[in-house]
Amino acid sequence: MLYLCIVLKLQTMYITSKEKSEKVLELYNQGIILTKICEETKTSQPTVKKILAENGIDYNAREKEKYHEKLDLVLKLYEEGKSQTYIEKELNLTRKTIRELLKNKEIHYKSKSEQWRLRYGNTLKEDVFETITPESAYWIGMLYTDGHIGGEDARGYNVELGLQISDFHHIEKYQNFLECSNEIDYIPERESPSVRLRVGSERLHQSLRNLGFTNQKSYDAIPHETLKNNRDFWRGCIDGDGGIYNRTKKQASRQLFLCGTLDTIVCFICFCEDNLQLYNKKLPTRCSGINHYQISYYGKEAEQIADLLYKNATVYLDRKYKIYQEWQTDLVDSE
Repeated sequence: MLYLCIVLKLQTMYITSKEKSEKVLELYNQGIILTKICEETKTSQPTVKKILAENGIDYNAREKEKYHEKLDLVLKLYEEGKSQTYIEKELNLTRKTIRELLKNKEIHYKSKSEQWRLRYGNTLKEDVFETITPESAYWIGMLYTDGHIGGEDARGYNVELGLQISDFHHIEKYQNFLECSNEIDYIPERESPSVRLRVGSERLHQSLRNLGFTNQKSYDAIPHETLKNNRDFWRGCIDGDGGIYNRTKKQASRQLFLCGTLDTIVCFICFCEDNLQLYNKKLPTRCSGINHYQISYYGKEAEQIADLLYKNATVYLDRKYKIYQEWQTDLVDSE
């Protein structure tokens, strides 16, 4: 009788153990986490792992493999431009885990603007201002006068160039220079409609910062040492906040001028005097506004400076270059 009781008890234990084992396997195959499996089957973690091992499953090895697969997926999503918030929710990982992974893998930490471009397939050549070339110097001059860099805030690192609507083609030149797929914005101001190209790029922003740009440059702009004697930079400045005019066909009526901060105007005067034999010593003229000055050259001096800036140039504002060409034509005709 005792023997029979023992046998029946062992059979009951076997059935219970078998059912538990099947339940553990079922839950594991459903992707249920270890702690939940333990709760559902009222079994300890070592026992659950033992049951899995008896069925050919090395729990620790499998979890390690899954973890590395998840980390690989983190890298893939990040390189596609997905935000860390998206990756956190999608893969159920903490922000700390994601950042540590990127750091350990020596992955470049992307700014919001970079992630945005990756996500939506936008293009931008971000190293264009890291090397000074005739073309990059010109566009730095345009940005120095008619551009703006945003503050370092939650909206990102914005760099924008805005011009009057008649200069739309010039904004397109700038867009091509940046190899940028951002659309050009139309700003329907009541009196003077304009066009603008705005890009978000920490790298571009930093390049301009390194050249002395601030988001208050209308008041504190100072030409960088590497640009003070660069004709392409100054041509960009003239195309931005200066001009050349031809009121009549007489040489004496020709004018070339530049507006800007006192440092800007002084540096431009020095540039002209260092590169040309000018007859008159010039001084900046005070204009209305904070730290706002102007310098004007007339007649033959204006022609000489225009020739220094525009001769054989590859990039320029068409309507101002056209006036320079007219000066050259008139000069040939007079000879």
